[in-house]
Amino acid sequence: MKAIFAGLSVLCLLTACSTTGPVEPQTAEEYYNQAETAFANEDYQDAIKAYQKAMEIYETAELNRRAELRIADAHFADKEYVEAAAGYEDFLKRHPGTPQSARVLSQLGESYFNQILAIDRDQTATRNALVTFESLSKLYPDAPESNVAADRIRACRNHLAANELYVGLFYYKMEEHKAAIDRLSELLQKFPDSPDKDQAYFYLGDTFLKNGHPNLAVATFENLIADFPRSPLAAKAKTLLREEF
Repeated sequence: MKAIFAGLSVLCLLTACSTTGPVEPQTAEEYYNQAETAFANEDYQDAIKAYQKAMEIYETAELNRRAELRIADAHFADKEYVEAAAGYEDFLKRHPGTPQSARVLSQLGESYFNQILAIDRDQTATRNALVTFESLSKLYPDAPESNVAADRIRACRNHLAANELYVGLFYYKMEEHKAAIDRLSELLQKFPDSPDKDQAYFYLGDTFLKNGHPNLAVATFENLIADFPRSPLAAKAKTLLREEF
């Protein structure tokens, strides 16, 4: 009989052990570690919840600061770039001058960069990315994160220039001469290194010509020919100069 009771006791113990779930974290540090494991497994939403729980419990300001930053990282890794940008912005405002500032600025810039829309759409994200990468390059020129800043700045500027050209050509086609002149002139002034500069020169010159400004047309076409002698648009400009002048 004792043997039977002993066997039942062992069986009950084994059954109890088999139905016991994973131990729930009790401390902020334990929740943070759970979040890091979830992050490593690409379970980003579970990671965010665990980081938030660690912050709610609150053990130290340093742990909360780490969790706050990792929440933004988790949003970024999950391609939730709007939420990531908001998180990185808040971190920079709440914790200025921390050792992580260069990395956070870089991640903020990448969050904006990943939201950039086509040239015929709103360019707020492009401008935000440009300002952020310019700040990174200026404030932390020696940081490893600044190595990609120059390429990102160039890409943003070229995209904004392409947007200006798109709008300028829209007005050009609609024969809204003043608006076309304003946008194309702004492109040349603000983005002198734009790969679309030859197009800006040509359509600006042609708009001057159609709008009764021959001297400005000649000067613009001559700039096109001098700066882009091999461009097909330079050949068209020469043809117009011969025909009109």
